[in-house]
Amino acid sequence: MDNLKFSQRGISLIEILIALALSIIIILAMLRAFVTTGKVTTEASLGAKVDSHIMLGLIATDRILQGLGYGLTNPTAADFSVLDEDGDAVVLGQAGKFLVWKISTTHCQALQSHTSGLYLYGKTDVGYSCSSLAKPADTISKELLIQIDHTALNSSGIANTTNKIGGIDIKVEQVTGGCSPFGVKGDSSMPLGKYQVTLLANTYAASTDSSARTVKNITCLFNFK
Repeated sequence: MDNLKFSQRGISLIEILIALALSIIIILAMLRAFVTTGKVTTEASLGAKVDSHIMLGLIATDRILQGLGYGLTNPTAADFSVLDEDGDAVVLGQAGKFLVWKISTTHCQALQSHTSGLYLYGKTDVGYSCSSLAKPADTISKELLIQIDHTALNSSGIANTTNKIGGIDIKVEQVTGGCSPFGVKGDSSMPLGKYQVTLLANTYAASTDSSARTVKNITCLFNFK
């Protein structure tokens, strides 16, 4: 048998270094993709949580607002007031942070838009004792209708002073031609409501750093003719 000659060649140090360098680059790219994916997932989860709280809270708030004026004799605009953050009244059509209304001659209820969400003051049917439609005191019992984790939103970078995700404004408007409850068509036999409450909430979905997608929830104050 003829002797077989084999050409043997080892791996050089330069080739090992090149292979290691390529491996490090690939590993770093994978780690970067993992970190980015984790960050996006966390932000999306937090944003979805905020939006779900807003939507569910708006449903509960809508049911409360539908009762405004109930039990009052001939309710008028003098039985509710929209206030700014300092407690000063704003005119109809302008947004504020409080909506205060009478439920009797001596008791009130109120909504407050706060950085931590939307609160209802006087959550029982009795409400709280009041002599005027003023900003409710912090000592009055209140219920959180919409929870907004403002600290988490800011620290995550989702919310900022420009898009104001999680922010809620309250305004009351006089409706030309009147309004009726959702799903109910008004006619000559059923007098229409005179005012409507609009809650404007900045949501995470489809928002950017410079603007937020605003959801409007409109409730007809059917008891105000």
